[in-house]
Amino acid sequence: MEEFTKKVEAILYSSKGPLKVSDIAEYLNSDNNAVLKSIKEIIKNYAEINSSLAVGQFGNKYKIKLNDNFNELVSPFIDREFNDKELSMLSYIYKNPDVINGDLREKFGYDYKESLDNLKKLRMVSSKKYRNTNKYNVTKNFYIKFNINKRTLKKEEIK
Repeated sequence: MEEFTKKVEAILYSSKGPLKVSDIAEYLNSDNNAVLKSIKEIIKNYAEINSSLAVGQFGNKYKIKLNDNFNELVSPFIDREFNDKELSMLSYIYKNPDVINGDLREKFGYDYKESLDNLKKLRMVSSKKYRNTNKYNVTKNFYIKFNINKRTLKKEEIK
């Protein structure tokens, strides 16, 4: 593997989240085509050696990730950012904008507050006072974190 491609691979592997080709190119003082060529080479190399790693494409961004075939195997060893209840609650709030405390209590039980407080602390959910309760919605951070944009929403509507 060429030295430039190794640099691209190192950046894709170590980045916190997916990166745009243009951001990598700018950082390496290169052009987009060279970065794309390197990404394709990395994909090819991983396929040739049947690696447990893969290059994931998230819209127009890339990140080295675990090959999907290994997700179940490694799940006990991964520190998850959200627990199952929090993920379920995020999904519920996303699909039910302006949901109120009573609805969350009914859906997730009386101990829903702990999960909700954590989601608010992570800035995934916002609250707004409404009469004697609160209304909850997902935030812009939620859309960024889960890579949801207008294009993804249109694909979701088609299904």
